[in-house]
Amino acid sequence: MNVTSTYIHTLEGRLRIKVVEVKGSSVKALELEELIRKCDAIRYVKANPITGNVLIFYKPDAISQEEIVGALQGLGYLRASVSTRTMMRGTIERLDGLSNALLNTVVRSAMELALQRLVRALI
Repeated sequence: MNVTSTYIHTLEGRLRIKVVEVKGSSVKALELEELIRKCDAIRYVKANPITGNVLIFYKPDAISQEEIVGALQGLGYLRASVSTRTMMRGTIERLDGLSNALLNTVVRSAMELALQRLVRALI
């Protein structure tokens, strides 16, 4: 799992991740908490505006770490890292020279799927 966060710590059912957008902004911290808390698969969420750390306890049988990170990315709190995009681009270019437009479509589709799953879980 590669994201632009400088810190990520995971255990099954627990995710701690540094979210730069939250650091120094209690408004962003509360906003993130409210959005993530709406998901039934999330047991607890606490975003610390002083450190920028976000602690999430979740039901691993209902949602995966990747889906949570994908939702954070989709909500604009995290971005895919350059190394992830580069790795994906290299893989796709090897597959019969598919264009970067296809890469963008695949990445966008993956993000939309993660958001759809989060919305479904919220509803």
